[in-house]
Amino acid sequence: MLKKFHKVLGLSIGLIIIHLAITGIILMYPNTFKLYDTFLSNNYMLSLYNMNTRSEVFVSNDFADIGIVSNNIVISDYVLDMDISNVLGLAKNNKYIFAANSYTLLVIENDDYEYKIIKKLTFPFTLKNFVIDNNKDIKFLNNEGKYYSLDESFNFIVINKLARPIKILTLYSAQDEEADLYLNYIQGPGIQLLRFITDIHNGRFFGKIVMIIFSLSSLGAVFLAVTGTVMGLNMTFKRRIYKKKKK
Repeated sequence: MLKKFHKVLGLSIGLIIIHLAITGIILMYPNTFKLYDTFLSNNYMLSLYNMNTRSEVFVSNDFADIGIVSNNIVISDYVLDMDISNVLGLAKNNKYIFAANSYTLLVIENDDYEYKIIKKLTFPFTLKNFVIDNNKDIKFLNNEGKYYSLDESFNFIVINKLARPIKILTLYSAQDEEADLYLNYIQGPGIQLLRFITDIHNGRFFGKIVMIIFSLSSLGAVFLAVTGTVMGLNMTFKRRIYKKKKK
């Protein structure tokens, strides 16, 4: 009975044991397989690990050193959590950097090379876009086609006559190379191959059910080792008894 159960269990978990053995060998020699130096950065892998992808990176053609990655703003190489989503506009003047969605405006200031949000304002209207006039002043365009400015006390003032010409500041999806640069500031170059192989090895990559199966298979391997040893010793013991009786 024990021998039969040993055989069935061995056949059942054989492929899993092979998987664990191969990935275990790879993990034992990380330098040989370049596990430390290789990173996976395609959108599919990043999304599996709940990391930001290239599709979440937006830039403005008017401000080359500013980018948006999900809820973060990257200014040069400085990362700041904005705590707002669906950002639709970025702007910059000599004093401040502005980021906004339809309802909230963030005013960001450079304080000794550290960027800080100094104001979080609620629009008295629904923002459509940032606008810059020929004097390089930042204005706000609402959904009704009206323009507003921000005074020194951070109050919104309606503009009856706007200096021309004006330019609407638009966000664009970043090119792959530029997107990778901003993503690197947020989360590094991607998923380290060492982490990926480790998650493959322990089943974490496949989900909880596979992790449970791998755990049971590991216990099964221990059972196979114990039962194999017991059966081997039992056979040896029987041979010795047989030889003694024969003599």
